Amino acid sequence: MTGSQSNKLSEDFDDFFESSLCGFVIADANGKITRINTCAARWLGTSPDHLTGKRISDLLSVGGKIYFETHLWPLLRIQGHFDEVSVELTDTGKGKIPVYINGYERRDENNHPLFLRFTLFQAADRRLYEENLQMSKKLAETNLNIEQQQAVIREQFIAVLGHDLRNPLGGIMSATQLLTRSELSDRDRKLMNIVHSSSKRMYEMINNIMDLARGRLGGGISIIPVTVDLEQLLIEVSNELKVSWPGRTIESHFKINRLIECDPGRVSQLVSNLLANAITHGLSDTSITLGAEATDEFWEISVTNSGQKIPEKSMENLFNPFQREGTESNQNGLGLGLYISSEIAKAHHGLLSVTSDENKTCFTFRAPL
Repeated sequence: MTGSQSNKLSEDFDDFFESSLCGFVIADANGKITRINTCAARWLGTSPDHLTGKRISDLLSVGGKIYFETHLWPLLRIQGHFDEVSVELTDTGKGKIPVYINGYERRDENNHPLFLRFTLFQAADRRLYEENLQMSKKLAETNLNIEQQQAVIREQFIAVLGHDLRNPLGGIMSATQLLTRSELSDRDRKLMNIVHSSSKRMYEMINNIMDLARGRLGGGISIIPVTVDLEQLLIEVSNELKVSWPGRTIESHFKINRLIECDPGRVSQLVSNLLANAITHGLSDTSITLGAEATDEFWEISVTNSGQKIPEKSMENLFNPFQREGTESNQNGLGLGLYISSEIAKAHHGLLSVTSDENKTCFTFRAPL
């Protein structure tokens, strides 16, 4: 390197050292300041010449000075550096200035310290930002707690409402059944059938809402496992759907050679939901397949229908409450069937899954034995 190049580098360093908006301090191996830039000296209310020869710790407040001598100085000697330590500069009559200080110790080939370099950054704006961030975090946590409490109250209200609605609705259903046994005109009988079917659907919706509330309030879907003939149970559910949908074909394929321990009412509810879902969304001129299998390790039930592929976006939320597979405006129900079916599967320590392509859609419930 030529002399002119060396002078140019020296001039560039001096300009950078003095013009920087952060504080620079150079000290000897013993920690005495040999050079300090104008920015750091201005923060301390003095000139660089008045600080030369002082120890770096003399620039700090009492607490910072003690911390530097007892922690940072030994740290420099052990590892040769420290990063972004929060301290305060000594009070010059205008208040203590909070800063972050970095330290670096340069050593020779024998690992002996040659000199020290320190960089100081004003921390007032950063601390204000961090305080605002903490306040925002606490506010968000408070709002979240309030929302969670309100959600619990809403779900408790739904549970109480559903429970209270079942009693008068049960009375309507009982009265309707009695009236249908009386002598009625064809017109009145049709009206009574409408009332009966509508009240039955309302009763099912209320039960679904009750199951939703139980699941959301932490109780989950309750089951009472007993030993059952799964094949006979599935045949009964299938026959009920065939009566309700006489124009649709439900084929059964069973490979069950043992009794299964489960909650028959809940399993019937799960299968009924899946079959009704398949009937609603499957092609009307194709059959629906109800399958079941039991091995030494697991038992499973599947419902398969032909029809359009379920969109990927819908697949992501299919088992969430109030979600519907399709978008038709004339759809019935609250969109709770698949959610409750999934919860029933979890209550049996199983899983309800779905696969769908352009040819068919298959829902499969599998549980371990």
